[in-house]
Amino acid sequence: MQKQSRFKGLLAIFISLLFIWGLFYLSYLLLKSSTDTNLTYLPKDAEIIIHIDGRKLAKNVASDLLFTSQDKVVVDKLIKFINKETEDGFVQKTGIDFFSEIGFFVKTINNDKIIGVLVNVKSSEKFIQNASKMTNAVVAYSDKENVGVLIFKVSPTNKLTHNELQKLANKILLGKSSNPFKNSSHENALVEINTNNSMFGKGSISITEENNSFILESTLQTKKAAKNTTTYLLKPKGLHLSCAMIPNDYFRIFENFLPISNKNQLPKLKSLSCNYAGLHIQEGGNHDLGFYVQPMTEMLIEFEQPFHLNQHIQFKDKFVKWGIKTNEKGLTIGRKSYVVDSLSPTSYFIGINTSNLIKQKNPYLLNMEGNLSNVLKISGSESISTFVEMIFPAFNPSKDFFKSIENTSIQMKEIGSHIQTKGQLKFKKNKYAYTECVRFMLALKGY
Repeated sequence: MQKQSRFKGLLAIFISLLFIWGLFYLSYLLLKSSTDTNLTYLPKDAEIIIHIDGRKLAKNVASDLLFTSQDKVVVDKLIKFINKETEDGFVQKTGIDFFSEIGFFVKTINNDKIIGVLVNVKSSEKFIQNASKMTNAVVAYSDKENVGVLIFKVSPTNKLTHNELQKLANKILLGKSSNPFKNSSHENALVEINTNNSMFGKGSISITEENNSFILESTLQTKKAAKNTTTYLLKPKGLHLSCAMIPNDYFRIFENFLPISNKNQLPKLKSLSCNYAGLHIQEGGNHDLGFYVQPMTEMLIEFEQPFHLNQHIQFKDKFVKWGIKTNEKGLTIGRKSYVVDSLSPTSYFIGINTSNLIKQKNPYLLNMEGNLSNVLKISGSESISTFVEMIFPAFNPSKDFFKSIENTSIQMKEIGSHIQTKGQLKFKKNKYAYTECVRFMLALKGY
């Protein structure tokens, strides 16, 4: 009996030593990285520049896996993934050192926008031969500091030719200056963003990790005051989103969603407030879908000018094809009724329960809070759930990742001539930020 106990003790020690060796091997793979910097090549006239500290990310991931979560399953999968990538995968073939500093920039050339990525290079031969083929980018390389640049077109309609982009890539590696993030006030930042354009204004954004949460902070100096003249608001419930800052480009999405016969009559959207608690799929119906998609949501919409929404949705062929019926009070989808209630000439409520309305100004330009798992919450028959999982392979990994998050909050507020943003992605107890992110990434890769 005593011999058996000793044997179990020795076996436990042996397994522990193997596990520790595996962890340190993982650390070696993660932290083996060049110390060259590429941020000194970021263009001074870029509208947006981004710094991702790959080395710090690797250290934090290793620390989280080795000493905090000690999740052996994730560690084993990560080692397999890294071994494959370093032997014959994308990382090895491009010759790029992803575990070092990476710089992004957005720049306008002849009224066309391009995106550039500045990387440290481990293998110049592989970078020159393979990077452009595998990323569909124009590449250039500087052998002075083992730095490479990749230039992407923002859209295929860009007028810039391949030769012009190649000249630009070559020129960027000749314009070395100082590192714009060297004296950053965010020492622990994983991601830093500096902006100077018409959409975001001038300022900085940082993403850090603290107390098992990812923290977003930003201060942007606006070129003109943002208007916030909302009248109504919804009490936060489920996953809540309120926005009093709607860009014109995003307004087109809303415009295309509503089956308005004369879209020239649709005024600009001033604000929206929405609570979302998932989808319910009800089988049946003789319409095109063959089932009813019932969003568990309530929405408050405010237009800048008076608009009689009810008159314009009485009714359209597209709704009939989706199995949606209309009446004087609103909409019916299957056996669920939605009220379309006019609160004022410019404000409308669409949903089931009007008791969640608050008549007050939204104190935030943007407020998002609640449980992200509501995004992928689908109720209904088992056959529908199976169908969704088959069509979207990333459904289950995404659902599991969202379930590991306790709360999400992002608030954007105007203070004087500045817009301040604070956000938090807080993970549940016994769930660890980096470990859950790695688990999610590996699941998407099929591990």
